[in-house]
Amino acid sequence: MNLVQSVDLGKSYAMGFEVVHALRGVSLQIAEGDFVAIMGTSGSGKSTLMNILGCLDTPSSGSYALAGEAVQGMDADALALVRNRRIGFVFQQFNLLPRASALENVELPLVYAGVPAAQRRERALAALQRVGLGERLLHTPAELSGGQQQRVAIARALVNGPQLILADEPTGALDSQTSEEVMQLLADLNAQGITVVLVTHEADIAAWARRKIVFKDGQIVEDLRRASDTLHTLPAQRRPEARGAARMNGLAALRSAWRALASNALRSLLTMLGIIIGVAAVITMVAVGRGATDRVQEQMKGLGSNIMLVLPGGATAAGVRQGAQTRSRLTEEDATAIQVEVPEVQVAAPSSRTTAQVVANNANWSTTIFGTTNEYLEAREWPLAAGRAFEDAELQGSAKVALIGITVAQELFGDADPIDQVVRVRTVPVKIVGVLSRKGQNSMGQDQDDILVLPISTYRNRLQGGSPGNVKRVWAINVKVREGQSMQVAEENIRELLRQRFKVEASADDTFTLRNLSEILEAQEASSRTMTLLLAAVAGISLLIGGIGIMNIMLVSVTERTREIGLRMAVGARGRDILVQFLVEAVSLSLLGGAVGVLLGALATWAVGQWAGWQVSMTFASILLAVGFSAAVGVFFGFYPARRASLLQPIQALRHA
Repeated sequence: MNLVQSVDLGKSYAMGFEVVHALRGVSLQIAEGDFVAIMGTSGSGKSTLMNILGCLDTPSSGSYALAGEAVQGMDADALALVRNRRIGFVFQQFNLLPRASALENVELPLVYAGVPAAQRRERALAALQRVGLGERLLHTPAELSGGQQQRVAIARALVNGPQLILADEPTGALDSQTSEEVMQLLADLNAQGITVVLVTHEADIAAWARRKIVFKDGQIVEDLRRASDTLHTLPAQRRPEARGAARMNGLAALRSAWRALASNALRSLLTMLGIIIGVAAVITMVAVGRGATDRVQEQMKGLGSNIMLVLPGGATAAGVRQGAQTRSRLTEEDATAIQVEVPEVQVAAPSSRTTAQVVANNANWSTTIFGTTNEYLEAREWPLAAGRAFEDAELQGSAKVALIGITVAQELFGDADPIDQVVRVRTVPVKIVGVLSRKGQNSMGQDQDDILVLPISTYRNRLQGGSPGNVKRVWAINVKVREGQSMQVAEENIRELLRQRFKVEASADDTFTLRNLSEILEAQEASSRTMTLLLAAVAGISLLIGGIGIMNIMLVSVTERTREIGLRMAVGARGRDILVQFLVEAVSLSLLGGAVGVLLGALATWAVGQWAGWQVSMTFASILLAVGFSAAVGVFFGFYPARRASLLQPIQALRHA
């Protein structure tokens, strides 16, 4: 039975404007179990024929069948399957993976056949023992002699139980004694039923074959069989069944990728640097921005919900503020009117403030003095940590009582209980009846707990000495709108009421100011979010730069490893296997850089919080975003080099210098 049959094979190459005919109408039959030597001078076409027989190259004309199956017309994946299942290659330069052990080199065709790891190891070990290298399993090519490397290549060629072994100058790089050993090994394999076709220009090597074919100018000029030789073959070893398409094991691809990265550790580290910096920057910037947003939200919570502030304000004309007579002064009656007459308002608390020195025993502290009512605490959603609120009689009778914030309590009394203690505000002694719960800093960075609160009547009559004409002037009115009511409607109703009370003409500007504090803080929150996105975008640029670095280094890697790509294709790798391998390398670079970047970003976030005193908030979502983006960068920028590698033609890759 003919294993190889070609009819009128032709192969032409375009060299500029000149066409070179490497093969000219070659018709050839090689029986199963034969041992054939193909000879000829350089450029005679023998290597071109070998490449076509091995499905590494395609003919320009004619037909070729292997084991009765037509090869021409097969797609790249089908040709890869043929190379993996039916053909074993032995190259002059061995073509072993330099970073892999002898065992791993022999396993390579099985990787692309989808053989499980345990079975791969068992079959590779048997192949190495078959060629006499059972004791050199874990040695790399650099640790083996030339003859041993060629034996590894032969073991790799026969590990999948091929029908045909193609040997291209298998002894060209060996001394005479080692050449003898290699040829004896090939003869033994042929005696076991494997068809061997070798290309050589040495007559003593060709003498091992039972049939000699001589090429000249792309044609067969001589085809001789030894006169004493009668072709007889033994049944070849049972080959594994080719069930379905070969597929590369994912773990093997990952292992190969990590080995490639580890072999150029410094280059890999420098390539990852952009990803590391980008991920760390994204995590840190998002944590800082998130911390700022959380801080604003805390301030909104500390301020209370649905809060508006009414302040006195002078009228303006043509952008110029008018005289003092156009400025309306707020009173306690205005606050009462707002609370009673505007249905959307829950409470309206009048307030005045100043700064004064507070003395208790031997301690003194300068703080904010606030005069207001209990409604202020309701408006601000400010409960008491200890003690009680003001009583009605105290509010009406200018009682010498006060509430203090946590900061004032700590500065004046330390760990002692301040309730019922007496402090002096300027010259007025007041008794502490309650301690306010902690509020923290406001949006201006001021400590809200640094405060002493008096009944507004006490503030007006005892601290300020009363108002001329008994007018109850106040500094501001704090308004809380009922839950579910429109802030905008409430604001319009308050404005209309105050314009009526202050007798402001319809065409005139307001003589007071309404501030929606919730809107102000919400604007700050939106600004913080915008800044977070801006910082994250700036940090993302580092990731893009890192991605460009990955693309660049992967292109270099493809160029450096072109012969390796050719070898992998020769033993059965499909284009998608090469694509996956290089894509895994790119993504591994990105993910490893992302992992280091996460650690660096966490450290930087901690440092910002500890040393700069900023509020930071690092969330799992930000980590997931950064790592996911880095992986996406690896896929995006690694795809082009990987695709470029997968589209290489096997013979072109193998010929790459």
